[in-house]
Amino acid sequence: MMNDQHILLVEDDESLQQLIEKLLKNNNYIVSKANNIDEAQKLIKLFIFDLIILDVMLPDSTGLEFYRNSIKDRVNTPVIFLSALSDVDDRINGLELGADDYIGKPFDSRELILKIKKNISKKQSLDVVNLGENTQFDLKKEQLLHKSLKVNLSSNEVKILKLLINNSHQYLTRDLLNTELGLDFLSRSGDMQISRLRLKLKKECNLEDLIRSVHGKGYKIFL
Repeated sequence: MMNDQHILLVEDDESLQQLIEKLLKNNNYIVSKANNIDEAQKLIKLFIFDLIILDVMLPDSTGLEFYRNSIKDRVNTPVIFLSALSDVDDRINGLELGADDYIGKPFDSRELILKIKKNISKKQSLDVVNLGENTQFDLKKEQLLHKSLKVNLSSNEVKILKLLINNSHQYLTRDLLNTELGLDFLSRSGDMQISRLRLKLKKECNLEDLIRSVHGKGYKIFL
């Protein structure tokens, strides 16, 4: 049975990419693939990923540069680096930059799956987020609480709030919002749902500026 955990695989070796993709799909993960950094950058603007598997050596740059410039401070997503067993310096550099894990090539498929599960679970373990005075959002239970009382949210309002919290380092663009809500790219329905959510947060939780919009960038939550 397919789960909703989405993994970005950035690997230019076609045979290795196919092997890892098959392994991930056999373990019920949704997989998006990129052969280079340019493709990966486009995908992280379209989707929210639960984990990124990133090869250190890529044709248009290095995975380390991509992580430093496009992931580290912008995307709240665990990263597992793929590197040759002999590339000790690359592994150390990646971990020093803040990457969550690495695995050497060649690798044991069981080890990769265990590392994936561990890092996704670690991200999900931060269950309760304080949004303001007397207001918390429980990511695991998908509940908004104000003064310990549940605030009723629609399923899409819950999804939007989770997207904003889990990606608080970046702006949520309309394209990304519509993709995650299953809407047409040109739809304004996502904007309307965020407006309703902001009104509800203001009225029921006294949180007026928690979610802000910036023209040309998108929406961002300020925790």
